[in-house]
Amino acid sequence: MREGQAVSAAGAGPAAVAKAAARLRRGRPLHPDGLVLRATLRLQGCSKPMGVAFLDEPATLTGLARLSRAAGFPRPLPDILGLAVRWPVPAHGSPGPGDDDVCDLLLATTGHTVLGRRLLRPARRWAPGLYGSLLPYAAGSRRVLLGAVARSSWSVPANLGALARTVKGGPLLFDLAVASPRGPWRRFGLLELTGPALPDSAEPVRFDPVRHPIPGLEPAGVFQRLRGPIYTAAQQVPDRGEVPFSHTTADTRG
Repeated sequence: MREGQAVSAAGAGPAAVAKAAARLRRGRPLHPDGLVLRATLRLQGCSKPMGVAFLDEPATLTGLARLSRAAGFPRPLPDILGLAVRWPVPAHGSPGPGDDDVCDLLLATTGHTVLGRRLLRPARRWAPGLYGSLLPYAAGSRRVLLGAVARSSWSVPANLGALARTVKGGPLLFDLAVASPRGPWRRFGLLELTGPALPDSAEPVRFDPVRHPIPGLEPAGVFQRLRGPIYTAAQQVPDRGEVPFSHTTADTRG
């Protein structure tokens, strides 16, 4: 059996489970409730060249982001917190296998250490904390992890009401970072989230980092490839509508 066929076969079971869970929850099996915000990525370039434009070159990208709780546990129980970001494919890139010219980055709360960055970490506050990719990306011949470090300047309890109130007072700031699986985190930019904070019913959007990869950063490894059929199966179940990326966006190289 070829590798692609093996991955497809291995993904069939989890995909069926994801689809069944989506039907039970009438939508997203995980991260069912969240808030959608405007996102600005101010890329400054990594101090150590990585060979990928997104990590190396200065740019300003605008799009949207969604902050969410994975299981939807009631307060004050901790939960895995999610940060999903979408922006248009930059001018230097080429569209991925999806049907929209966009890039998706999905992150969740993890630890900071070499071991911790590969483990999900429940949290009680949106910030401070690290939101990591958990799974690696291929940047040329090397593998890297991506992350966003929520600054302590907007420490907020992990509930949507507090988040909506906080963003009215100013942007939510994250330092964008990249690391090899065992190396130090290196900052390469800033993520700013601004209001208005919209509920899913007002701004329904679904993210898929496999269909919408970042140019130059290919999802790497078997577990990354398994995400494709799982996301596809779960998103076959309607979730209060879905919209294409339609915000007025800009890609300013500078």
